[in-house]
Amino acid sequence: MGRTGMMHKFGMCAAILVSMGFLLGGCKADQKRAAAAQAEAQEYREKVATLEQANRDKDSRIADLENRLATMQQAQQAAPPPVTTFNPGSGGNTGSMSGSREFSNDSQGRPRALLSGDILFDSGRATLKSSARQRLDTLANEIKRNYAGRTVLVEGHTDTDPIRKSSFGSNQALSEARAQAVRQYLIQKGISSNRIEAVGYGSSRPRSTKAASRRVEIVITN
Repeated sequence: MGRTGMMHKFGMCAAILVSMGFLLGGCKADQKRAAAAQAEAQEYREKVATLEQANRDKDSRIADLENRLATMQQAQQAAPPPVTTFNPGSGGNTGSMSGSREFSNDSQGRPRALLSGDILFDSGRATLKSSARQRLDTLANEIKRNYAGRTVLVEGHTDTDPIRKSSFGSNQALSEARAQAVRQYLIQKGISSNRIEAVGYGSSRPRSTKAASRRVEIVITN
């Protein structure tokens, strides 16, 4: 091969090497951009998850406040006037009114306690949160102390949103399972299974907001 042919061949090889260098450099740049995009997407996903959890916590607090407000309003509507007695030795009148800590009389005069479903359960679940046990312990103690021998009804309620991400096929099934979970816990705390019942109403009895609609109510029925 002549000198000219060798130079031509050498030039072609150099051009190929340069092209490969550009390609490799481009691949590395693409890999860096892809890695950066993946990291950014993961960061966004974490931010979204944090915001969603914050919204759930806020809804839970709102629902609990609304339930407590409803309980207070029921107590104000149903409570009898204070009994006033005159004690000559005291120099004046004294009034006293005793009531239940967790229960208040509903429109039918039955003691009723309201619990936020978001505090008791995770979304779409019927397994009690560990954080719910203290409230249920208080309720169980009050039932045993103030309503011994009386029948207890546990009512489960949901909001009107259709079931999507849950093992339960309907709001009705979810409300029944939640009521049963509370019933079983109260039985474990010493309330006789013969006098405690559970029923689910699904979304048939909604409240002012979806968060407030997700609830469990415990009623002393007789």
